[in-house]
Amino acid sequence: MRRRKMWNKVAFWSYFTFIALAMISPLSSTEKTIVFVSSVALLLIYAKVLSRVRLWIYFVGKRGEFDRALRLNCQFAWIPGYGDSLEGPILFNAGRYREAQSFLEPLAYDAKGEPRLTSLEFYTYALALNNDGREAEAEKLLEAAVQVPQRTKGIHVALASCLLSQKKDPERACGLMEQALAATDLQSTSYGRDSDRMTRIALYAWALAACGRRPEAEARMQEALAGAASLKDAERAGVLYFAGEAWRAMGEWRKARATFQEALMLSPEGPAATGSQKALKRMREEAGG
Repeated sequence: MRRRKMWNKVAFWSYFTFIALAMISPLSSTEKTIVFVSSVALLLIYAKVLSRVRLWIYFVGKRGEFDRALRLNCQFAWIPGYGDSLEGPILFNAGRYREAQSFLEPLAYDAKGEPRLTSLEFYTYALALNNDGREAEAEKLLEAAVQVPQRTKGIHVALASCLLSQKKDPERACGLMEQALAATDLQSTSYGRDSDRMTRIALYAWALAACGRRPEAEARMQEALAGAASLKDAERAGVLYFAGEAWRAMGEWRKARATFQEALMLSPEGPAATGSQKALKRMREEAGG
């Protein structure tokens, strides 16, 4: 990582050195203007394309192609301007939570040990804690993050899920999900927005069911399942997991079990699989008790 950052700095200064040399060269003022404007335009196009590539790689992993995403991330991470490695989020989506925590923890905190509350690394680190059975630690971090302005409402979604998984404060979880569903980050048509929206609706159904608002929960669940029909298997599994939790909160164990099993069939690895396996285990324990 240190070598990659050094290479990025070299490329950055080389680019601006080229522009500076052009500005002090014997070129005419018109030619200098052309060089400057074209250089800035190329930089903006480059940054936009690289941002789209980065987002695409992230959703390759989220769709379940974990090895491919890790390989692509390794290849592109050396390109100047790519940004921080996506290895942590990809490992999380693969269900490799301990590895994700080890990779992300140094990046989730600054040099003074303060959490970087608005960073992707912090958000994914908290999710990895939650899915690894460390819900109380995750909740503390997410509570701090939800108090500061965020670019998206992903933190609200994560906190709602964390609370519901602990059977805590479903009313607050409902409020958090209502904010998340009203957020402008769902208005874009870029990679993964349909998946994010259906996942949020299904999680909202779980919160509504936990509050005893069954008719609303069923309506939201059906909306999420209908919208998930066209998603990739791993994305659809995430929606099904939350739908299963909603059925379980309503006491519909047979429907919950079938929904969790379908999620596992679609995606045997990753967050949906982890959640479904835990839920099925708890159901067996409760039935045995």
